[in-house]
Amino acid sequence: MDGMNERSADADAVDWADRYRAGDTPWDIGGPHPELSIRLQDGRLAPPEPGESRALVPGAGRGHDAIALARRGWQVTALDVVPSLAAEMGAELERLGGEYVVGDALRLEGEPFDLVWDHTFFCAIDPGSRAPWGQRVRDLVVPGGRYTALVFPVGKPAEEGGPPHGMSPDDVLEVLGASFVEVERAAVSRAVSKRRWREHWLVAERRALVVQP
Repeated sequence: MDGMNERSADADAVDWADRYRAGDTPWDIGGPHPELSIRLQDGRLAPPEPGESRALVPGAGRGHDAIALARRGWQVTALDVVPSLAAEMGAELERLGGEYVVGDALRLEGEPFDLVWDHTFFCAIDPGSRAPWGQRVRDLVVPGGRYTALVFPVGKPAEEGGPPHGMSPDDVLEVLGASFVEVERAAVSRAVSKRRWREHWLVAERRALVVQP
């Protein structure tokens, strides 16, 4: 197993609820990603306005990353298509000032966010849905807000299928478009040891709106 699975299947064809019921969730590492934890602890991923800055975690799963962000002062909206996960993790997130929403990230609307945290979401959706996701992000992130991603699996050949579908930082930047500018790209300092493919850290910031005179 490598992150999600090694079967060739489109994300849209995966019954994620069945996977959770069967305990077939190799993407779940049992806690927040170690690189996320480091950056939260040292302040590099601190909210601009603690308790008010809004973060979206699509494909939140059991909410490990979402809860870690909430504990560091982010107002977190965790989102997943599996209803049982909201029942499992929603109460704890609510105690931290956040919410767990059941729904499709590609159709999400509402107040914009200061941060989108992506860990095993982009690689889970069908590659044909990447461009629509980029458009959704452009609508959902405030000017000056950031799309921060744990990019994985880097280097996985497309012919091996997915999920997880192979991806790279450039794939993410391509769908975000000219509205975003790359801020940081780096190999992670604390990778998940059981993952076969490489992991990178990527931060892209939405450009400030230019008001024409």
